[in-house]
Amino acid sequence: MLSKLSECENGQLALDCLIPELEELFNAVNLADEDWQEGFWSSWGDLEINYAFALDMGWKSLDEAGEQIVSQAVADLKSLIGAKLS
Repeated sequence: MLSKLSECENGQLALDCLIPELEELFNAVNLADEDWQEGFWSSWGDLEINYAFALDMGWKSLDEAGEQIVSQAVADLKSLIGAKLS
């Protein structure tokens, strides 16, 4: 999953491919503590909301503000997942 997040950061993986995989990961990690789950869902939600907004607006890519939010969310998810793997 960390490699998928890195691919997203580098523009090699689109949000529409990443979002469902993150949801599957969350469902697989059902023993995670509540703080981890809240952090994961918050970051996942940022990805989902920005992707849905861009689709709704008919945009082919995110605006600068959306890109910043997605970038931070991906970084946060990498940190959360990395901590779970170590």
